[in-house]
Amino acid sequence: MRFTIFLLVFFITSIAHAASPAQNWIGPYRPCRNHDDLLTHRHMDLGVRFSTTNIVLAQQFEKAMNFWSEILDMTWHEDDSENCSMQLVDGAPELFASGSGFECAAARAQLPDRLGFQGWIAFNPAISSTSEQMYRDAVHEIGHLLGLQHNPSSLSVMFFNDFGQESSLDDSDLRALAALHKLRPGVLDGTAHVTEIVSLQTE
Repeated sequence: MRFTIFLLVFFITSIAHAASPAQNWIGPYRPCRNHDDLLTHRHMDLGVRFSTTNIVLAQQFEKAMNFWSEILDMTWHEDDSENCSMQLVDGAPELFASGSGFECAAARAQLPDRLGFQGWIAFNPAISSTSEQMYRDAVHEIGHLLGLQHNPSSLSVMFFNDFGQESSLDDSDLRALAALHKLRPGVLDGTAHVTEIVSLQTE
């Protein structure tokens, strides 16, 4: 009888553990109390805190936010308080440590379907990137923060590996985004119009 109860408890515990969402990475960063703003299907007004010592990175991140504001029904503003919706940080060494699977990564974003979501994006200070690379990486990581997964197409900025300057959001990216957030009118109307809106400008 005891063995049967043990097996039943073990089985239930195993199922609960398997069904529980994964944990986001953490770090010594201030919280963003309004991170739930990133989960809405209504208009978003996002407060962004820039906690980086890299001025060029901050500038490129601003450009990336402007890129997303052309796609989404979204506005954004700088917010240095804990009432922010998202935060750009200089990644701690352990986030990109050897054996972590991210030792060669330029940046990491928290994922909204994981526990402990705060809306953080960390860039790897050990990797030297051009301003164009910072911009494209910022667009990619903000996409993850908004709930987009990797795209198997190398022509998408959501491709899991290196992507070129001409990368953009493709139709599958936009449709996945539309399931999660409110897009600006016309974004899904036609390929030519969408391409014109979402092509990455890296000047």
